[in-house]
Amino acid sequence: MNDWFSWNGVKCTEYGIHVTTQPSIICPSERVTFTNMPGKPGSLTTLEANDVYDDFILPVECTVANLSRLPEICAWLKEAGKLGLPACPGGFYNARIANQIEFSKILRNHENRAFTVSFRCKPFWYPENVPEITLTTSGTFVTNPGSVYAEPVITVYGSGEITLMVGMTIVELDSITDSITLDTPLMEAYNGAASMNGNMSGDFPTLTPGANAVSKTGNVTKVVIQPNWRYL
Repeated sequence: MNDWFSWNGVKCTEYGIHVTTQPSIICPSERVTFTNMPGKPGSLTTLEANDVYDDFILPVECTVANLSRLPEICAWLKEAGKLGLPACPGGFYNARIANQIEFSKILRNHENRAFTVSFRCKPFWYPENVPEITLTTSGTFVTNPGSVYAEPVITVYGSGEITLMVGMTIVELDSITDSITLDTPLMEAYNGAASMNGNMSGDFPTLTPGANAVSKTGNVTKVVIQPNWRYL
Protein backbone atom coordinates (compact mmCIF):
# COMPACT_ATOMS: atom_id res chain seq x y z
CA MET A 1 0.00 0.00 0.00
CA ASN A 2 1.29 3.44 -0.97
CA ASP A 3 -1.31 5.49 0.92
CA TRP A 4 1.19 7.00 3.36
CA PHE A 5 4.05 9.41 3.91
CA SER A 6 6.30 9.72 6.95
CA TRP A 7 7.31 12.90 8.76
CA ASN A 8 10.23 12.73 11.17
CA GLY A 9 10.02 8.94 11.23
CA VAL A 10 6.25 8.70 11.92
CA LYS A 11 3.84 7.42 9.27
CA CYS A 12 0.73 9.49 8.64
CA THR A 13 -1.47 6.39 9.06
CA GLU A 14 -0.73 6.53 12.80
CA TYR A 15 -2.84 9.70 12.84
CA GLY A 16 -5.62 8.17 10.74
CA ILE A 17 -4.41 9.97 7.62
CA HIS A 18 -4.42 8.28 4.23
CA VAL A 19 -2.81 9.59 1.04
CA THR A 20 -5.03 9.85 -2.01
CA THR A 21 -2.43 11.30 -4.41
CA GLN A 22 1.31 10.86 -4.10
CA PRO A 23 3.63 13.57 -5.47
CA SER A 24 5.61 13.15 -8.66
CA ILE A 25 9.31 12.33 -8.45
CA ILE A 26 11.21 15.55 -9.20
CA CYS A 27 14.78 16.14 -10.28
CA PRO A 28 15.78 19.60 -8.99
CA SER A 29 16.80 22.39 -11.33
CA GLU A 30 20.28 23.87 -11.32
CA ARG A 31 20.57 27.45 -10.10
CA VAL A 32 21.53 29.33 -13.24
CA THR A 33 21.33 32.79 -14.76
CA PHE A 34 20.46 33.27 -18.44
CA THR A 35 21.79 36.43 -20.06
CA ASN A 36 20.86 37.60 -23.55
CA MET A 37 23.92 38.79 -25.48
CA PRO A 38 23.33 41.68 -27.92
CA GLY A 39 23.75 40.54 -31.51
CA LYS A 40 24.03 36.85 -30.62
CA PRO A 41 21.36 34.17 -30.79
CA GLY A 42 20.37 32.32 -27.66
CA SER A 43 21.63 33.25 -24.21
CA LEU A 44 24.68 32.89 -22.00
CA THR A 45 24.16 30.34 -19.22
CA THR A 46 26.01 31.03 -15.97
CA LEU A 47 26.02 28.45 -13.17
CA GLU A 48 26.06 29.87 -9.64
CA ALA A 49 28.44 27.02 -8.72
CA ASN A 50 28.83 23.31 -9.38
CA ASP A 51 26.07 21.11 -7.91
CA VAL A 52 23.95 24.04 -6.69
CA TYR A 53 20.25 23.21 -7.08
CA ASP A 54 16.98 24.86 -6.09
CA ASP A 55 14.43 23.57 -3.60
CA PHE A 56 11.26 21.98 -4.96
CA ILE A 57 7.71 21.45 -3.70
CA LEU A 58 6.16 18.00 -3.17
CA PRO A 59 2.40 18.24 -2.54
CA VAL A 60 0.73 15.26 -0.85
CA GLU A 61 -3.07 15.01 -1.02
CA CYS A 62 -4.68 13.30 1.96
CA THR A 63 -7.90 12.48 3.76
CA VAL A 64 -8.72 12.06 7.46
CA ALA A 65 -11.92 10.73 9.01
CA ASN A 66 -11.48 11.35 12.76
CA LEU A 67 -11.82 15.10 13.24
CA SER A 68 -11.00 14.85 16.95
CA ARG A 69 -7.38 14.23 15.89
CA LEU A 70 -7.00 17.46 13.92
CA PRO A 71 -5.25 19.35 16.78
CA GLU A 72 -2.57 16.67 17.14
CA ILE A 73 -2.23 16.41 13.35
CA CYS A 74 -1.60 20.17 13.16
CA ALA A 75 0.93 19.90 15.99
CA TRP A 76 2.70 17.11 14.09
CA LEU A 77 2.74 18.72 10.63
CA LYS A 78 4.84 21.79 11.30
CA GLU A 79 8.35 23.23 11.06
CA ALA A 80 11.24 21.34 9.43
CA GLY A 81 11.93 17.61 9.37
CA LYS A 82 12.56 14.47 7.35
CA LEU A 83 10.05 13.43 4.67
CA GLY A 84 9.77 9.79 3.64
CA LEU A 85 7.76 8.63 0.61
CA PRO A 86 6.90 5.14 -0.69
CA ALA A 87 8.25 6.08 -4.14
CA CYS A 88 11.69 6.60 -2.59
CA PRO A 89 11.99 3.88 0.08
CA GLY A 90 14.92 3.65 2.45
CA GLY A 91 15.64 7.34 2.73
CA PHE A 92 14.33 10.86 3.17
CA TYR A 93 14.32 14.47 2.03
CA ASN A 94 15.10 17.34 4.36
CA ALA A 95 11.96 19.44 4.10
CA ARG A 96 9.72 22.07 5.68
CA ILE A 97 5.93 22.42 5.67
CA ALA A 98 5.40 25.13 3.06
CA ASN A 99 1.65 25.86 3.22
CA GLN A 100 -1.23 26.51 5.55
CA ILE A 101 -3.27 23.32 5.78
CA GLU A 102 -6.97 23.60 5.02
CA PHE A 103 -9.20 20.66 5.98
CA SER A 104 -12.09 20.70 3.49
CA LYS A 105 -15.31 18.68 3.57
CA ILE A 106 -15.52 16.02 0.90
CA LEU A 107 -19.27 15.27 0.96
CA ARG A 108 -22.18 16.85 2.76
CA ASN A 109 -23.12 15.09 6.02
CA HIS A 110 -19.81 13.21 6.06
CA GLU A 111 -17.03 13.97 8.52
CA ASN A 112 -14.17 13.02 6.21
CA ARG A 113 -11.87 15.92 5.33
CA ALA A 114 -9.46 16.35 2.45
CA PHE A 115 -6.29 18.38 2.73
CA THR A 116 -2.97 18.92 1.01
CA VAL A 117 0.42 19.15 2.67
CA SER A 118 3.06 20.90 0.57
CA PHE A 119 6.62 19.97 1.53
CA ARG A 120 9.38 22.36 0.45
CA CYS A 121 12.27 19.95 -0.04
CA LYS A 122 15.96 20.60 -0.22
CA PRO A 123 17.28 19.20 -3.49
CA PHE A 124 18.92 15.97 -2.28
CA TRP A 125 17.61 12.59 -1.15
CA TYR A 126 19.52 10.89 1.71
CA PRO A 127 19.61 7.12 2.38
CA GLU A 128 18.83 6.10 5.95
CA ASN A 129 20.99 4.17 8.39
CA VAL A 130 24.28 4.66 6.57
CA PRO A 131 27.02 3.23 8.83
CA GLU A 132 29.99 5.25 9.97
CA ILE A 133 33.34 4.63 8.29
CA THR A 134 36.32 4.14 10.61
CA LEU A 135 39.81 4.63 9.18
CA THR A 136 43.03 3.74 10.94
CA THR A 137 45.39 3.68 7.95
CA SER A 138 46.51 6.79 6.10
CA GLY A 139 45.85 6.81 2.36
CA THR A 140 42.65 4.77 2.57
CA PHE A 141 40.09 5.44 -0.16
CA VAL A 142 36.45 6.23 0.69
CA THR A 143 34.05 5.75 -2.23
CA ASN A 144 31.03 8.03 -2.54
CA PRO A 145 28.22 6.06 -4.24
CA GLY A 146 25.99 9.13 -4.52
CA SER A 147 25.35 11.33 -7.54
CA VAL A 148 26.58 14.57 -5.93
CA TYR A 149 29.24 15.52 -3.41
CA ALA A 150 28.56 14.56 0.20
CA GLU A 151 28.97 16.80 3.25
CA PRO A 152 30.41 14.47 5.90
CA VAL A 153 30.82 14.82 9.64
CA ILE A 154 34.41 13.75 10.39
CA THR A 155 35.81 13.11 13.87
CA VAL A 156 39.58 12.94 14.18
CA TYR A 157 40.90 11.18 17.30
CA GLY A 158 44.41 12.17 18.30
CA SER A 159 46.48 14.89 19.89
CA GLY A 160 48.83 17.75 19.07
CA GLU A 161 49.37 19.03 15.53
CA ILE A 162 47.48 17.06 12.86
CA THR A 163 47.11 17.39 9.10
CA LEU A 164 44.05 15.79 7.49
CA MET A 165 43.71 15.51 3.72
CA VAL A 166 40.37 14.45 2.19
CA GLY A 167 40.54 14.32 -1.59
CA MET A 168 42.16 17.64 -2.50
CA THR A 169 41.13 19.42 0.72
CA ILE A 170 43.82 19.93 3.37
CA VAL A 171 42.82 20.77 6.94
CA GLU A 172 45.39 21.78 9.55
CA LEU A 173 44.47 20.99 13.18
CA ASP A 174 46.36 22.22 16.21
CA SER A 175 46.28 21.87 20.00
CA ILE A 176 44.11 18.75 19.83
CA THR A 177 43.91 16.97 23.18
CA ASP A 178 41.43 14.16 22.50
CA SER A 179 39.37 14.63 19.35
CA ILE A 180 37.86 17.22 17.05
CA THR A 181 34.73 16.95 14.91
CA LEU A 182 34.60 18.70 11.55
CA ASP A 183 30.91 19.16 10.79
CA THR A 184 30.70 20.14 7.13
CA PRO A 185 26.87 20.56 7.00
CA LEU A 186 27.05 23.04 9.90
CA MET A 187 30.48 24.46 8.94
CA GLU A 188 31.54 24.08 12.58
CA ALA A 189 34.41 22.37 14.41
CA TYR A 190 33.77 21.17 17.96
CA ASN A 191 34.36 18.64 20.70
CA GLY A 192 31.06 17.91 22.40
CA ALA A 193 29.55 21.30 23.25
CA ALA A 194 32.89 23.13 23.03
CA SER A 195 33.64 25.11 19.87
CA MET A 196 36.99 24.34 18.23
CA ASN A 197 36.76 26.58 15.18
CA GLY A 198 40.00 28.22 16.29
CA ASN A 199 41.79 24.85 16.22
CA MET A 200 41.40 24.30 12.49
CA SER A 201 42.42 26.06 9.31
CA GLY A 202 41.37 25.22 5.78
CA ASP A 203 38.06 24.31 4.17
CA PHE A 204 35.59 21.82 5.56
CA PRO A 205 35.99 18.53 3.65
CA THR A 206 33.55 17.12 1.11
CA LEU A 207 33.43 13.70 -0.56
CA THR A 208 33.06 13.82 -4.34
CA PRO A 209 31.34 10.98 -6.25
CA GLY A 210 33.77 8.10 -6.68
CA ALA A 211 36.97 7.42 -4.74
CA ASN A 212 38.35 9.93 -2.23
CA ALA A 213 41.75 9.39 -0.60
CA VAL A 214 41.90 10.18 3.14
CA SER A 215 45.38 10.79 4.53
CA LYS A 216 46.58 11.99 7.92
CA THR A 217 49.82 12.98 9.60
CA GLY A 218 50.54 13.51 13.27
CA ASN A 219 49.44 11.58 16.34
CA VAL A 220 46.13 10.18 15.04
CA THR A 221 44.57 6.96 16.31
CA LYS A 222 41.55 6.91 13.99
CA VAL A 223 39.28 8.97 11.77
CA VAL A 224 35.51 8.33 11.94
CA ILE A 225 33.35 9.56 9.06
CA GLN A 226 29.57 9.90 8.97
CA PRO A 227 29.43 10.27 5.18
CA ASN A 228 25.88 11.63 4.57
CA TRP A 229 25.63 10.24 1.03
CA ARG A 230 23.03 11.97 -1.10
CA TYR A 231 21.42 11.71 -4.51
CA LEU A 232 19.53 13.90 -6.96
